[in-house]
Amino acid sequence: MRIAFVSFIFVFASLSLQEIQAQRLESFDSHFAKSPLGKVQSKESAGFKVQWVHPRDEIFVDALLSYLEAADQDLKPLFSAASGLKVKKVPVEIFPDLKTFSAVSGLSLARFKATGTIALTLDQRLMILSPRTMTGGYSWAITVVHEYVHYLIREIAPDHIPIWLHEGTAQLYQGFPYEKDPQLRPMQWGLFKRFKDKKELLNLETLKEPFPYRKTPEEAELAYVEALLFVKWLDKKCGVLKLIQKTAALRDLDKALTFCTGLTPAQLNARFIPEILNPIVIPNLKEVAFFARDFSGKDPLDVESRQASKANRNLAQLSSELFKQGRWRASGLEMEKALSNEPTSPPSWRRQLANSYLRSGQSQQAVRELDRLLHDYPDDAAAWYILGAERLKNKQTESGWQAFLRAFFVNPFLDGLHEGMQAMKEQSPSLTYKLD
Repeated sequence: MRIAFVSFIFVFASLSLQEIQAQRLESFDSHFAKSPLGKVQSKESAGFKVQWVHPRDEIFVDALLSYLEAADQDLKPLFSAASGLKVKKVPVEIFPDLKTFSAVSGLSLARFKATGTIALTLDQRLMILSPRTMTGGYSWAITVVHEYVHYLIREIAPDHIPIWLHEGTAQLYQGFPYEKDPQLRPMQWGLFKRFKDKKELLNLETLKEPFPYRKTPEEAELAYVEALLFVKWLDKKCGVLKLIQKTAALRDLDKALTFCTGLTPAQLNARFIPEILNPIVIPNLKEVAFFARDFSGKDPLDVESRQASKANRNLAQLSSELFKQGRWRASGLEMEKALSNEPTSPPSWRRQLANSYLRSGQSQQAVRELDRLLHDYPDDAAAWYILGAERLKNKQTESGWQAFLRAFFVNPFLDGLHEGMQAMKEQSPSLTYKLD
């Protein structure tokens, strides 16, 4: 499930040391020493120490530590140069709100809101905003691994690594331990296709500039897309981590790039768009074509929803009213009509339809609708929760738990989710936070 368009753009964004030459930051303990929320709490694993101050944030700390440790086991062999340098547990700080996050990080509230930034790595501290602060949560597990990769890169090379290499590499490994072949989503492919068709892809010199300061949010997202695509190309050439280590050894990125690619800086700049980016094959999918349209920097789904015909909006509203009245089959029929006439519909309409199917005893139709929804929106925590509950009703404990986990790794504060998971763990203590 997406947040707002700008937030989606920067959901994995972190600001590099090249962007923020911050003074020594105030410690988490110091800032929250007299917090009305209570005392600073902490919990440690073998390699990480998590701190938080809002009492409710404790509910996802164990899962966060488990996820980081699992990711670290797979990242250690790859980042062996950094692993040998780790002498203390990596600090992870959960901020209860944007105001305190801004105060400690030194970033203005205006910039946080303008960029949608939810995580930073500063002073080798992993800082994340609590998913509790967002209605739909966000992919906090992937986000914290993304920040940890920034941490590991800086352990190897505190300087000389530009933002495009930092962000491209962090995106390359942020899916660990479960997803090790990162792919762009249809929205990102669509954005890339639109700029490519207009012959407005960003050149390599532009990628060296801070991404959040691009002219538009879409152009900033394009920079992240290009960074990942370029890093994947470099990874095939010589191994991106070898490139980072070579940069640290030579203290010069241009020389390391020449060693990796056999191209001088001028040659690489000249070939970047025509020979590296342009040949990339864009998936021929209707979703990609949809997102390749020009939405003028606005949330595509919000634009599409607003453009939905009045008749279909009325049908969706009628479906909602019928559902409230307990007329579930009628509710489903009206929503089917609304969805059949819209090329791209809000996820909330599709969840409504799935719930109508469930309440009217059409379990198979509900599961099919949820599967389709989650294929298009894999971060829709509410859809995962509904699917998990249906699986549990059918005595599918393990698959139900997995669906709950998917929801939890996006929005652990979803009503009823944590309580349901706690009850399951009491009945089946062998259940873990490991995804299949």
